[in-house]
Amino acid sequence: MNTLTSRWLPLMVALPFVIASCGPGVPSKEDGAAGDGAEQVVDETADEVLTVVNSLFQAMQARDSTRIRMTLHPDAVFTSVNLTGDEATIGRVEGDAFASSVGQPGPAYVERMMDPSVEYDGDFAHVWTYYDFHIADSLSHCGHDAIQLVRNNNGAWRILGITYTRTACK
Repeated sequence: MNTLTSRWLPLMVALPFVIASCGPGVPSKEDGAAGDGAEQVVDETADEVLTVVNSLFQAMQARDSTRIRMTLHPDAVFTSVNLTGDEATIGRVEGDAFASSVGQPGPAYVERMMDPSVEYDGDFAHVWTYYDFHIADSLSHCGHDAIQLVRNNNGAWRILGITYTRTACK
């Protein structure tokens, strides 16, 4: 054996084991990874669902009943569970009545989701999120949203129902 081969042979034998023991590499931001090194999975369905919910919130902020109705299923229902008093108070309003009410002139209604979670199965989706709600620049209340959506025959997601709590903010 020549000197070069005998010198590098142990390294060449060991190198595959060293590489294998290192595990998968950490994806870079160019590979679509989050900044903390965790892999970021692109979920187009979840993005589509959240786009509809955000469209509703933008329409509420603009007080635009036409845009609100565009996000809603014809049978949409809103249910509020007010937990600010001694006893829970339940309220319910049909989607069209909600759109008409919010569509009246007045200060902006600003609802912000915090870390929404999306689950779906076929043409049914559910969003769970903590939120805060402002009227113009004033914090009104906080709570949790449970938002159900269905995908129609045209492939568009529409909000079928929103049940939300009203609580003091954390």
